[in-house]
Amino acid sequence: MKLRRALTAVAATAVLPLALAACSSGGSDRPSSDASAGHKGSSDSAGGPDAGLLNGTRLKAALLPVGELPKGYKADPHATRDSGTAFAPASSKAKAPLDLAGACPKLEASAWIQTAGLESAAFAQGDFENASQEEFNQEVDSFRGKDAQTVMLRLGQVLRHCAHFTDKSNGTTAAVTIKTATVPKMGDQTLKAVLTAPEWEGGTTLVASRVGNAVVTTFYNVQSNDKGAAGLDLTKKIVAQVQKAK
Repeated sequence: MKLRRALTAVAATAVLPLALAACSSGGSDRPSSDASAGHKGSSDSAGGPDAGLLNGTRLKAALLPVGELPKGYKADPHATRDSGTAFAPASSKAKAPLDLAGACPKLEASAWIQTAGLESAAFAQGDFENASQEEFNQEVDSFRGKDAQTVMLRLGQVLRHCAHFTDKSNGTTAAVTIKTATVPKMGDQTLKAVLTAPEWEGGTTLVASRVGNAVVTTFYNVQSNDKGAAGLDLTKKIVAQVQKAK
């Protein structure tokens, strides 16, 4: 299931044309920020809360091209987007506590990083699908301060909370099991989760990997018995690209 991120609205000089048509199918959009609040920046910015952050344009360069996917996958242009050279405005509000209510079904969609409840400063996202409607979705987000570490902590909490849950969607009921494991020697911190249910054919592999203040997340939903295991190796390639960009 695709959950497309809404682009952060920024000043007209920094807005990508795609931002004008940001929309969602299969889930709710992330709220847009005030149109005058964004500002340009890159990892070369000196000082300030955005120092060392990769902007959306640079994050986009770390995403996998369709050639890295198995034969038959095609890019979804409507779900391929990034925040460009602008960073979302920093919030002065205290971080909201983790909301576990309703989080579990959101793990069955791309943009599942949103279950952590923290907004990123910049992002890039790319989605692919084949004729069997199997999906590989990739996203990289830049976070300020210690937010990347907090995101990983919260994702782990969500995955543990949702180890067993009942999903009711599309007129069916499924008893979902999530098996989560840490992956050593991949980025600074990596989690892999495999979602299965007796009612499903195949399964879904989720991977989240932190590289400094960036977090890579992928969603690989397949109908085969490997349950999207190849998603881990695909994510490793994205992680390597983010490390090179740092």
